[in-house]
Amino acid sequence: MTLNAPCLRFKGKATPGLAKKDPPCVPPGLAKNGVSYDEWASYDDDRYDDLWIERREEWLRRDREIDPNPDLLLLQSDEIEMLYDLDPAPEGQRYGLIDGMPVLLDDQDYRSLLLVNQMARVTDRMVGAPVAPTAALTQDELVDFYRLPRPGADQNYAVVNGQLVELNDSDYELLQLIRVARAIL
Repeated sequence: MTLNAPCLRFKGKATPGLAKKDPPCVPPGLAKNGVSYDEWASYDDDRYDDLWIERREEWLRRDREIDPNPDLLLLQSDEIEMLYDLDPAPEGQRYGLIDGMPVLLDDQDYRSLLLVNQMARVTDRMVGAPVAPTAALTQDELVDFYRLPRPGADQNYAVVNGQLVELNDSDYELLQLIRVARAIL
């Protein structure tokens, strides 16, 4: 498999889930809106933050009948601290883990992560099977390694705090925007 090197270590952060997208590295919703790889790769940290906040606000305004439950995450903030030997999260923030990348989240970011995690479908084949929370695998690698069915055209796999989930493009894009905008390593 040949992948574009900047895509795999975009902004110094692993982006394996977006490596096989077309255009590569660009979250699906942005690609549908005509954002090219060159445009996406040229954004600075402030632009990623603005994109994430814009999408987060829009996404959180949707009516949902889900009350986010932090106990449904397999790894809690203090466990992620120990796993990555991180300093304790600052007051009012906590750590999450998306596709092997630790992220530092405020309350709204964390609520978004919880909602995505609870709306995602946990793959039946993965019930009870351990997933390496630090693994940053491409879609093809997830399928091959865990012997998963190929996801549908608008579906994607991701690992959120050690749990393998299947997401539609919109929720997957939101998850990747959280990861890019809030990654700490």
